[in-house]
Amino acid sequence: MPHLHLETTADLPENGAIPDMLEALVAKLSTFETIGSQSIKAYHSLRPNWAMGEGAAPGFAHLTVALLSGRPVDLRKKIADGMFDEMRSHFATSLEHNEVQLTLEVREMEAETYRK
Repeated sequence: MPHLHLETTADLPENGAIPDMLEALVAKLSTFETIGSQSIKAYHSLRPNWAMGEGAAPGFAHLTVALLSGRPVDLRKKIADGMFDEMRSHFATSLEHNEVQLTLEVREMEAETYRK
């Protein structure tokens, strides 16, 4: 039941590789303890309209990693660091040209109210 929601602006050249990127993100997340590959759902939203603050890179890519609550903070930090490294590797071209701002959030879903 972990969810990976990747959001990108329409101007990024890496958008053509989204299916491969989602597969790589699933593979990376499944390397962490307590995460079963069969339970991961990964999807993408393309943002055709956006605005960035003055001086920011023109586009962005944001990954939300949603996990059921209860995992220790140290594990959530490892997941955040590992997933962010994976994102950086896939957006290397845009990062090199200062065309993208990368962000990531690990969010907890309440186990008591999550249904599947």
